[in-house]
Amino acid sequence: MSRYQASGYWYGEGRSVPEAVDLLNLMRKYREAERKMRAATRGSMGMNETDMSALRFLLAAHRKGLVPRQRDFAEELGISNASVSVLIDRLCRDGYAERIVHPADRRSVGIVPTDYSDTDVRGTLHRMHEQMMDAVGTLSEAERVAVAKFLKAMIRSVEVEDEPSQPSRGKSQMAESTASSR
Repeated sequence: MSRYQASGYWYGEGRSVPEAVDLLNLMRKYREAERKMRAATRGSMGMNETDMSALRFLLAAHRKGLVPRQRDFAEELGISNASVSVLIDRLCRDGYAERIVHPADRRSVGIVPTDYSDTDVRGTLHRMHEQMMDAVGTLSEAERVAVAKFLKAMIRSVEVEDEPSQPSRGKSQMAESTASSR
């Protein structure tokens, strides 16, 4: 049996140290569990994924003392200004955000979370966050360093590069290549 074949047990026979494939399988299981949790949270709050991302962005900005504008949401979420306007309308309608005169530029509109949004998010996610902190709290300092190293390497392995590694070939280059190979 190859070392990459699943045995049905995380640590195989008599092993106490997980293999690389075991860690990757655990990551997959974690991602699936997190996806299900996020879907349940969105459902309980009556939001879609973009709404939740916008609310997380808004609350994070608020914790930093920042007041984002609609264009900040568009940039963060990678959506059009028209879509952001509809999204902010929904967040305001549902009581999660409100528009205010931006404190740094009185000609523009800022978006701030309401007390309700902070209370609702904390209430919905409080138990999960506590359990996550408890899980991390069981790790020694050396284990936290190892986990951080692993997670950073995993993030780097899946990050999309801003610049493609090979330049894309335009139609004229393809035509030249095809013509020269004849």
